Amino acid sequence: MTQSLRSAFAVLFAALLLALPVFPFQSPLSDEAIRDAYFLGQRNNESTADFFASYLKTLPPPKSGPYISEVELYTPYSELVEWSRIHSVGYSAQQAAKDYHATSDSIFVRIRIDFTSTYGALGLYRSRRPIEPPKDSSATPRPDYYRDFRARLSQSGQWIEPLRIQLVATGWPATGHVPFSNFLPAAFLSPVSFGSGSYGHGSSRGYDWCFVGWDVWLQYDASDVDSADATIEVFTTDGQHVVVPFDLARLR
Repeated sequence: MTQSLRSAFAVLFAALLLALPVFPFQSPLSDEAIRDAYFLGQRNNESTADFFASYLKTLPPPKSGPYISEVELYTPYSELVEWSRIHSVGYSAQQAAKDYHATSDSIFVRIRIDFTSTYGALGLYRSRRPIEPPKDSSATPRPDYYRDFRARLSQSGQWIEPLRIQLVATGWPATGHVPFSNFLPAAFLSPVSFGSGSYGHGSSRGYDWCFVGWDVWLQYDASDVDSADATIEVFTTDGQHVVVPFDLARLR
């Protein structure tokens, strides 16, 4: 075989490797995937941080209105990586497999919505004062997620219905990967409702904070989601239509 022919085969082979899905989404996880997730979480180093970064999309601010600043996806694989990461002492691959098989596979989507100068509580955002319900509710409109937003996960043009939607009040600062363990189980079992105009205190991120927006969590049955392109869409009453793609053929 000539050198030029060998070079041509090498280029073709490399192109085929790029075309193939390296780490496709799967549910349920195989034994090999469970072990991979366990060891990635146990390393808890730069490679682990880079892994989570691939599941997070950061968006530019709008000219006006609410700021959909982040969209993060959590698959059964990434959830297991997180679980292994926070159980670093005396935690075995066998226990990780046992813990995984004791749960049902879910996909979670986190949508970060920040207040801005044209939407929400700018005064609270700037001053970082404690949250107090306004004395005159008619003078200070209260942001209402259920009135102002609509969010969905879709594949092949089909909207997948979430099992539930959870709102968690967010504080300062407002960027970066949110560990899945910060959300479950406490926040999920104790919903904070803003549809009624009530205010919530406390934070899933564990620091002194003021109310500057929401993390909106959507839970899906993993069996309803395919290893293919998926789209997270957010619609707002002021006309924004935010579209965030995720390629589940390349995300585990």
